[in-house]
Amino acid sequence: MDSYTSTPSNDVDARDKPIMEFHPELWPVLERNRPVLNLDLFWPIKCERVDNAEEQRTEGDQKGTFPPRDLRPLVSFRNLHVLHLGGMRKSYQPVIWEACFVNANLTKLTLEMALEPEISDDFKAQYKKIDSTWAYDGSKPSYPEPTEYMYLGLEGSGELHPDFGSGEYLDRTAMRQAQAAVKDGVGVAVKRHLPIQSLTLSNFVVDAGPFFRWFDPERLREVIFTGTCWDAGFYLPNEMRRGVRAEGPQKPKPLVARVIKPGEAKVVSLSQGKLVKREDWDGENHLPDPEPGIGDASGGRDLKTKVSQISGVGKQATNE
Repeated sequence: MDSYTSTPSNDVDARDKPIMEFHPELWPVLERNRPVLNLDLFWPIKCERVDNAEEQRTEGDQKGTFPPRDLRPLVSFRNLHVLHLGGMRKSYQPVIWEACFVNANLTKLTLEMALEPEISDDFKAQYKKIDSTWAYDGSKPSYPEPTEYMYLGLEGSGELHPDFGSGEYLDRTAMRQAQAAVKDGVGVAVKRHLPIQSLTLSNFVVDAGPFFRWFDPERLREVIFTGTCWDAGFYLPNEMRRGVRAEGPQKPKPLVARVIKPGEAKVVSLSQGKLVKREDWDGENHLPDPEPGIGDASGGRDLKTKVSQISGVGKQATNE
């Protein structure tokens, strides 16, 4: 059975195990009541159902872009608690926000773009790259709600307007249009706000607009930026600024080395694959010779293997 027709894991705890090489033909084998859905959309597919060149340009291509229309079945899920979409090479926000509105129990949303956004030279001085030095100070009062004149998107597509650059933009207009589409066509009761508690974005341009209109101050608890995101005027409403944690990529933790103390390491002597002696290492650089009589008639001098095995500090070392 090939990778496109094999049944993916339905393990509710497999949050870090995306369904790789996801293909539209896999939708029928995914249970609609599953609470966790983790898809990697990066892998190439053939758009065999595309009839003409115009549809091919708008819905996908032969170079590995997952067609947005083939993500529509996402809206048929109703019990998602965790949604993770990675490897996206174009915007799918119109469909994604519809799926968020129809899943009232959705608490964790992770969206990862495959490519970093590009900011126009005219705006690089105004915006700030969100890296390990970026910090959001939630103790200061926020500015008033952003106006429509501060919108940086492209008519709800999820893409950054070409005047500002290129790439993915957290699009409040896409959220508004998605809510309207759910009310008109899906037949599900829709709440005022998105249900999300934890939002993780990778390679997005982000401003303040969506957090004033579409995220619930009673539910949202964290906004995490990874990859290369851009702060294009990000701030939170006053009612969120103390209860919501916003953080950028973390600095890699340095490796810490320390001196091994006597008693923490064991010296193990083997003969013909069998353990013949084990003792504490005394802290010297050399390994002790085996005692005479261990191994063979020559007093154990021709033992084939000496292995120094370092055990961890604490319970494991104590048990030894």
